[in-house]
Amino acid sequence: MLTRRTILGGLVGAALPVRMGRAAAKPVRVALYRAGGVHPAAFAAARGLLDGREGFALTVAVPEDIRGGILDTSDVVVFMGGSGTVQGRNLGDEGKQRVKEFVARGGGYIGVCAGAYLALQGEDQFHKLRIVAGRNLTGDFWQRGIAGLEVEAPGRPRFRLFYANGPIFAPVAVPELAPYVGLAPFIGEIYSAAKGTGPGEMPGTPAITASAFGAGRVLLFSPNPVLGGRGVAQPELMLAGLKWAGAGGAVPQDIRFDDVFAGAATR
Repeated sequence: MLTRRTILGGLVGAALPVRMGRAAAKPVRVALYRAGGVHPAAFAAARGLLDGREGFALTVAVPEDIRGGILDTSDVVVFMGGSGTVQGRNLGDEGKQRVKEFVARGGGYIGVCAGAYLALQGEDQFHKLRIVAGRNLTGDFWQRGIAGLEVEAPGRPRFRLFYANGPIFAPVAVPELAPYVGLAPFIGEIYSAAKGTGPGEMPGTPAITASAFGAGRVLLFSPNPVLGGRGVAQPELMLAGLKWAGAGGAVPQDIRFDDVFAGAATR
């Protein structure tokens, strides 16, 4: 998860230019969550990427909006970095139930960093949604640091993503949930022995996961694809991920990176 002091000026990846041409008949309707617990830089980067972009219709959704049913007219909901616990607390039980019902009936969920923590399993005091059969490998020890870390996807050169204390995904057996599928493992690592995290915990674990919850699709990023600047920000992954999650449909256990991110450039 992000911390309030970790994002400095200049880290936000520049928004991609809006492409001209014939507009899609049906834009992806994105509800971007804003509340306490959402880091301002993470929110601004996502909003800057999507606001006015062809093929997407962006709505900023505060907790009251979600509790009031705004997701009924959305295709995908996005929870960015910050504090997953605070985001979930601000949603409240009714808001969390609204999100779960939305995904279960076919909506998409994108969780980035704290938004990924929010989707995982966990104790009641952490206000989790529990829509993914996974947890943070090191439990309450989550402070690792900030770095552009290498990840690997089949058939592509290695590329970097901006990591800032995101979850280290570990599977948990949940009877009603299919296992998540890892799409691109971390090659690099960062840790802080002083904060209870150590070497060897990150490499080989997924930076990105895909899973199903009911009839909906869930896409989780431990790192943030829209922060980090040149060579680290990978905004095309966010755009492709939104289209995939918002389209609905089954999530097969043999799904691969390019099934989700086909055509999305990495650099």
